[in-house]
Amino acid sequence: MADKKKVLFFMWSFSLGGGAEKILSTIVSNLDLDKYQIDILEMEHFDKGYEAVPEGVRILKPYKKKKYGRLVEAILWRLRIYFPYLVRKWLIKDNYDIEVSFTIMNPAFPFSKRKEVKKIAWIHGSIEAFLEENQAHYRNNHFKQLSSADKIIAISKKTRESIETVYPMFKNKIQTIYNGYDFTSLLEKSQEVAPVTLEQNSICVIGRLEDLKGTDRVLEVFNTLQQELPDVHLYYIGSGEQEKFLKEEVERLQLQNKVHFLGYQKNPYSILKQAKVLLSLSKQEGFSGAVVEAVTLGIPFVSSNVGGSEELSAEGQFGEVIESNQEAINALKGYISGDKRISESYSKFIKIFTVEKQLQQIEDLFQSSKEERS
Repeated sequence: MADKKKVLFFMWSFSLGGGAEKILSTIVSNLDLDKYQIDILEMEHFDKGYEAVPEGVRILKPYKKKKYGRLVEAILWRLRIYFPYLVRKWLIKDNYDIEVSFTIMNPAFPFSKRKEVKKIAWIHGSIEAFLEENQAHYRNNHFKQLSSADKIIAISKKTRESIETVYPMFKNKIQTIYNGYDFTSLLEKSQEVAPVTLEQNSICVIGRLEDLKGTDRVLEVFNTLQQELPDVHLYYIGSGEQEKFLKEEVERLQLQNKVHFLGYQKNPYSILKQAKVLLSLSKQEGFSGAVVEAVTLGIPFVSSNVGGSEELSAEGQFGEVIESNQEAINALKGYISGDKRISESYSKFIKIFTVEKQLQQIEDLFQSSKEERS
């Protein structure tokens, strides 16, 4: 058998419990380990635990951990900014055949300078905000990364369009590969005993509680909605920097009996399947895993216009894409009352996003020659 190709995936974190981590876990769990030797490097280690990887896939020592003090944090941050190749040399051996930058915003660190290395920039979010004046730092950093990349992967129609808008000079490098999902495992996990029983008219929100995910806007929408539908309940599944603020707002609005914080859940599916609707008001998504999970379980969604929402809505068959708070409220009222329903063809539709299809595209990408990638 030919020597295995050595592959490095690097990203900001593989331990934050986010969607990109789950997608990477699915990819490395399905790649042929007789053909690939796979390493994963995270720049910062958090406390949610690593996503599952098969035996033989190595998770390298991270650049920094949360337990470091402020002085060490400051030193490490400046080292990464001003001496990126020194940090790279410290963290890894430069002996990979394929390197994949698995990120959204600021690249974790630079690609190898060796010309023979396949360099793939995998972008997980829409980046049109890079055109704003205060985003020049991100725009310039990503330009350097994409300049040296052989291929740029977008995970949704909106992501691809945003890359072409910000960096039209790289248009010919871009390829769309939709995230792939292990639906069998997801459905099996949904059958496990749930840690909580939801109220009858429940809305679920899944993801980190942070500004980028729009979790404060969710509370605004819910507060107005519950004044019209007094028996509706909201469940936050996740944790994050906005959690303290949200809990204080819930108390101020006297919604303690209607808004519930369930924290990070390794298996949210047994909870989600009890909901009437999933609500996602993110400011940015590459391709929302939570929305995919909802549709898989036959739960409709209401989502802001982010990456993947248009494709997953399928012109309103499986969910509603909204712009304003009032549009979100109207859509939620329709699903909770039963006036609006998810199309019964959801289980057939969602199979478009199988891991098998994604892996075939990745295999073609990894095995292509330098000439074919140019």
